[in-house]
Amino acid sequence: MRHNFIDRYANLDSPLHVLEARTKILGYLSLIAALLLMPGRNDVVLLVYAFVAAILVGASQVPLGYIAGRSLVILPFVLLAGIAAPWTNSFDGARFMALATRSFLSVTILLLMTSTTPFPELLRGLQKLGCPRILILNLGFLYRYLFVLTEEVLRMRQARDCRRAGRAPPRVELKLLGSMLGSLVLRSFERAERMYQAMLSRGYAGEFPVLAPRRFTWRDLTFLAGIALLIVSSFRYAGR
Repeated sequence: MRHNFIDRYANLDSPLHVLEARTKILGYLSLIAALLLMPGRNDVVLLVYAFVAAILVGASQVPLGYIAGRSLVILPFVLLAGIAAPWTNSFDGARFMALATRSFLSVTILLLMTSTTPFPELLRGLQKLGCPRILILNLGFLYRYLFVLTEEVLRMRQARDCRRAGRAPPRVELKLLGSMLGSLVLRSFERAERMYQAMLSRGYAGEFPVLAPRRFTWRDLTFLAGIALLIVSSFRYAGR
């Protein structure tokens, strides 16, 4: 199985990949906040943001199919909002399209942030921005060991399928599922203890070091200045 399902394309060489993690966190999250807080229905402003998102996707060298496929995950939630729309008098087709566009662009920008930044650098950037250290450690452990548990579940399921012929009755299936979950919990505790002892023996001191971390340069300043100019201009245009 793939272990880099979050930052699969984070090691490419593009103008966005060379930016410092804090730059991308602040820039992309500012774009998302501006999209969500934009007053009224401003088709011209949304078109400009869509054009900027398209330029960023092209500059990132991340495959368009990957970005588009992952961004469509927001579609069921947008459709759910559309189904609930008849209960509100102020919701129409134009507002629904604006909501769908904002949601799609927000997810696209968020994917750009995770796809152009290795996860350890992303955590390091969050820590430098003042994110609580305990949260950073938990996110780091979750990312590193989630695939370990997933692989353990796949092995247990394969072992179960090899020891039976056909599908059992629902009652037996539930009993097997409960047994597998209990075994998974016990194995997780044992594996976690072994991993922690191995980390201590290798010098773990509460932090995950990053080799050759990127530094803030004039490229980062230019990127943030461009994002700030776009946001200020769009709000001024929308407030006219």
